[in-house]
Amino acid sequence: MASFTQPKTLGDLLLVEVAPGWTKEKGTLLAGTKYLLGQVVAKVSGKYQVLDLAGTGAAKKSIAVLGEAVDATEGDRPGVLLARGAVVDLNELVWPAGITEAQKATALDELNALGIVARAAL
Repeated sequence: MASFTQPKTLGDLLLVEVAPGWTKEKGTLLAGTKYLLGQVVAKVSGKYQVLDLAGTGAAKKSIAVLGEAVDATEGDRPGVLLARGAVVDLNELVWPAGITEAQKATALDELNALGIVARAAL
């Protein structure tokens, strides 16, 4: 018998949204990556990209959480981001490979300063 696994949706990630027109915003995702729902991203030169903890400046600063999966392997693509006023499920966040607990704590503090609060449950 075949089985079906329901794909993750925004409802799995977003626990509370302060205001639909204010919490989310559209942005351009940098080419070359297949982004996942819940990806913690940085913003460099006006484009969102995967958080780069080995990078410098803006590349290693958490600025938003991606609210949908986006395949940008072939070029820059638009995407919906949770930019402010949200409570997100901590277990649904997608982090760069090799992130340490200290780096994760710093990234969560940066998101919290923007009003994006990560919780294990409500």
